[in-house]
Amino acid sequence: MFLVTLAGALLAGAYGVLHDQVTYRISEEYFTRNKFDQFYYARPASGSELEFASRIGFLATWWVGALTAWGLARVSVAQVGRVAPVRVMGIAFVIVFSTSALVAVGGWLWGLWRTRTGYAMGWVEWMEALGVEDRSAFMSVGYIHNASYLGGILGMVLGIVYLRLVFRRQQASA
Repeated sequence: MFLVTLAGALLAGAYGVLHDQVTYRISEEYFTRNKFDQFYYARPASGSELEFASRIGFLATWWVGALTAWGLARVSVAQVGRVAPVRVMGIAFVIVFSTSALVAVGGWLWGLWRTRTGYAMGWVEWMEALGVEDRSAFMSVGYIHNASYLGGILGMVLGIVYLRLVFRRQQASA
């Protein structure tokens, strides 16, 4: 279970790095006016803002991957008394990460739609307080980030459903 949890943490951290590389390019302000302050303690002594965004991506996601992977491994052990084979667990991981990415794209589309239909008052006040200039990009990235966490939770549920279906098929054929 430890190795599965570690693998989940590292894969989620890599996902976070890639995620924040993409979202930084959509809205630098989301990071410079928001995330950089939240993760001030992790600012590198030297290096680019893009490097800092990558570090933030890792720090913001590794723990979600660890918890998700531990949950998948725990379901596996509870069902069959051991961690599922690498292939089965790998498919469960792909389900989690694919779901998270797809829901993030949905968040981006939702953000684009919201920029055309009007901002929620909470967004307007927050962006004004931060001095955001490109509100559409900032809000879209906010929706992407929030949707990614939602996608991670949904992906974990789907991964658990997948594992249970695999185990039921194995028990039925035995």
